[in-house]
Amino acid sequence: PRGKEEEEKEELKFVGDFSFLGTANNFVHPVKVLMCSNSLDFTGAPLHQYEIAVKLAEQGMIKPIVLCVSDGPLRQAYEQQGIEVIVRDNPLEHIYQRDAYDAAIRSFSEEIKSYQVDAIYANTLENFFVVDAARAIGIPVVWNVHESEPWQTYFNRFGSEIAARALECFRFPYKVIFVADATRDRYLPLNSHHNFTVIHNGLDLSRLDKSENADSTRKSLGVAASDVVILVLGTVCERKGQQDLVKALFDLPEKWHNRIKCFVVGDRPSIYSNQLAGLVSELPKELQEKVTIVPETSETAKYYQAADIFVCTSRVESFPRVILEAMAYDLPIITTPVFGIREQVKPGINGLFYTPDRPDELATALNTLLEDESLRDLLAGNAKYVLDSLNTFEEMTQAYAEIFCEAYLSSQ
Repeated sequence: PRGKEEEEKEELKFVGDFSFLGTANNFVHPVKVLMCSNSLDFTGAPLHQYEIAVKLAEQGMIKPIVLCVSDGPLRQAYEQQGIEVIVRDNPLEHIYQRDAYDAAIRSFSEEIKSYQVDAIYANTLENFFVVDAARAIGIPVVWNVHESEPWQTYFNRFGSEIAARALECFRFPYKVIFVADATRDRYLPLNSHHNFTVIHNGLDLSRLDKSENADSTRKSLGVAASDVVILVLGTVCERKGQQDLVKALFDLPEKWHNRIKCFVVGDRPSIYSNQLAGLVSELPKELQEKVTIVPETSETAKYYQAADIFVCTSRVESFPRVILEAMAYDLPIITTPVFGIREQVKPGINGLFYTPDRPDELATALNTLLEDESLRDLLAGNAKYVLDSLNTFEEMTQAYAEIFCEAYLSSQ
């Protein structure tokens, strides 16, 4: 049997190790992290990564380098914060066979090695190849999954051999971080290595622009004082289902036709966008003039500030930033109850639910809030309390910091 002194030494070593892991603030030097983004647009997952990178770099917890296979406006935002951004071609471009994939991963992993990082962060399922490259060179990797689409078919567009390899990649990270319990639950069959965890998104309230008041923003957008403003915000696409709103307007009682104003913010050219515009053109003339489709913009604050009701029409969504933002701007919410949205919105407390692809239900919910201003005010008034009950931005970034430090230490 071991002596008491040996046992005490072992205990001290154990406690020492875990106190080091337990608080990232105690870490002696920043962990150098290669942060691989799926895009450099001002959209959900890339913005989430940006905010984490900037905050943890400010706190001296990590030294981020950003890598992405496409350029975009977030690049300038990173560089203004003194964070290096590398934009390179996608190593999987035109690759559908396993042998070509393996060769591309070998080459890409050597490139990653040259950056001499302590850990790697892969953002979204799109970056599964980053996880594979990290494994090849023994650098610990953290994979942040934002998608709630079915894993069984998500990677099929890469061909069966590469799709099968992508699913194997769930075994490799130090942690696979999901942003909602519902999404993690959907992916549980892939948790063979018990490395799944959930960190709910938190919103950086200090970055919200509330400089203008509602009256001035409404005026600048050409909204009449008596109009009830309905806002849908997010990339116009089939997954986000904005056509539900336009279809719901057909079922809205006529008395509201000249008393509402709808903004659909986040348009980009696509077949779905063309169909949306086509639907608007079929509305009664009076209603057509009440619907404005706005291209993608980083200046979303004025639309939130001008709004009276926020609508989310998504079919698939994990823990959307726009719902958190709508709460932060004290808006009542009408939304589909898909995946992590159920973890954000409490029906009858700060919002109402409707079934995706049921514009008749959406019309009923809209009519309820249009008719009942006191209910609208109640849901709006509860928004801040529901937001306060969710993960804060500080809690979220601290959780990521600790995982980065643990991942680095796991390889030492």
